[in-house]
Amino acid sequence: MISQESQERLAVFDMDGTLLQGDSVSAYLNCLARNGLITEDFRKDDDYHRREFMNGTLDIGFFYRHVLSPLRGWSRERLRDFMSAMTASDIRPLIYREARDLVKRLKDEGFRVIIVSATFDLIVETVAREIFSVTDIIATKTAFRDGVFTGEPLEPYSHQSGKALLLNRMLQENGWTLRGSMGFGDTVNDIEMLTAVEQAHAVNARGKFRDYAVSRGWKLLEFSRTEGSPEAN
Repeated sequence: MISQESQERLAVFDMDGTLLQGDSVSAYLNCLARNGLITEDFRKDDDYHRREFMNGTLDIGFFYRHVLSPLRGWSRERLRDFMSAMTASDIRPLIYREARDLVKRLKDEGFRVIIVSATFDLIVETVAREIFSVTDIIATKTAFRDGVFTGEPLEPYSHQSGKALLLNRMLQENGWTLRGSMGFGDTVNDIEMLTAVEQAHAVNARGKFRDYAVSRGWKLLEFSRTEGSPEAN
């Protein structure tokens, strides 16, 4: 157990739309399509799913069973190699340079960075490890049976209230507190997580999420430069 006196301050980051531009699951689906692993029809409801997510009304369990289905039957090794290659080719160019620099600065200042995402763990673990050198994550867990991927997301999902629930579970397991903590998110799905930290930041906030952030006095941040943009090089 880490005492409150000696513990690091925590910096809690949502991933999609906060650390990277857009949605890592869309990048994942792009990679699947490019490699002939899904058909065009597989993505016919993409726009609907995106709107539902932004509105906070997406059935996350149903959605992840759908997007994970092409990976059923894969071995851990095959999944690891695919996620690593996909992260390098499809997600790294989407990373906000401002977010990358912020994570580095906070780590240098002694913060323990935790990435908390509704996205499934196969992606989040890879992005956290290979791009941000972060080992503490909270994500929607996925299931294996006898070393083979089942395609099933596991409850509780790391989504909306699930983010706060799983964050609190991590705090209890490690003897950490949110004293002096910071949080960063970009949609209504992050409200409960951001309400839990001491200093909340709304990244590229729009619509009712921006209105809510302003009403709470949260700091507003704008990220725009991605690793794939010419000005980032």
